[in-house]
Amino acid sequence: MRSPGSVKAPGSAKELGTPRPPVWARPRSGGRGPQPSLSVDAIVGAAVALADAEGADAVSMRRIAAELGVGTMSLYRYVETKDDLLDLMTDQVMGEDGPGDPPTGDWREDLRAVAVGYRRLMLRHPWLLPIAASRPPMGPNSLRRTEHLLGVMDGLGLEIDAMSGLAGTVIGFVRGVVLTEIADTEATRRTGLDEDGYRRSAGPYLKDVLAAGQHPLLARFVALAEHDPDPDQVFRWGLERVLDGVAAGLVQLRGTA
Repeated sequence: MRSPGSVKAPGSAKELGTPRPPVWARPRSGGRGPQPSLSVDAIVGAAVALADAEGADAVSMRRIAAELGVGTMSLYRYVETKDDLLDLMTDQVMGEDGPGDPPTGDWREDLRAVAVGYRRLMLRHPWLLPIAASRPPMGPNSLRRTEHLLGVMDGLGLEIDAMSGLAGTVIGFVRGVVLTEIADTEATRRTGLDEDGYRRSAGPYLKDVLAAGQHPLLARFVALAEHDPDPDQVFRWGLERVLDGVAAGLVQLRGTA
C-alpha cells in the first residue's frame, strides 16, 4: 500500500500511466440521444448472452450494437471501453444467485455451499473463469461475494490472512476443477471428438506405449480406473478432501495462535 507521500500531484497521472478508477467509481452516462431506451443493463445483458453463446472473444461493441439494433457509437455513451464492459458483465453474473444465505456457524457446511454454488455459476458462464480469476473483485456483487466468503470463516479465532488463505484454497480448488471441465468441453467443440471418439483415436498409440512396460501405474489406471465418472460426484469427493485439509489447518492455526 502506498503512503500518502507517494501520491502524485494532479496532472501527473496520465504521464505515469496511472489506470483510471474502476467503472463503478465513475459517473454513469444518462439515456440522452436517439436511443433513450438504451441502458447499461441492456448492453451488459446482450454482452453476457453473446459471451455465453460464443465466448468472451466474440464480444465487441460493434457486435453488441448489431444485437441491439443501434449504432456502435451510441454504446460509448454508456460503456466507455471493452474492459469496462467485461467488468460489468462479470459483476452482473456474480449477482445472479442473490446475496446468499447468512453463515450458519457450521463453517464446513457453509464453505461447501459456497463451493458448489461457485462451480455452478462458472459452468453456467464458461467465459467467466479467466476474467474473474485475473481481475480484482471490485464490483458490488463481487465484493459482496468476497465478504460472504470471509464471513464463513469469521469467528473461528483466525487472523484475517488465515481466513482468506483457507477460504481461498477452497475457491482455488473449484477454479481448477471448472477449468478442466471447461477445457474438456472446448476440446470437444474444437476437434469434433467427444471423449469416446478421442479414446478410439488415441487408443492404438497408448496401447503400444503401455505395452513397453515403462509406465506400470498408468497401465494400471487405464485397466482399472473408472473412465466415465459422474463429474458432480468427482467434484464433491475432491471438495470433501479439501475441506478435510481446511479442518486440519484450523486445528494447527488455533494451536499456534
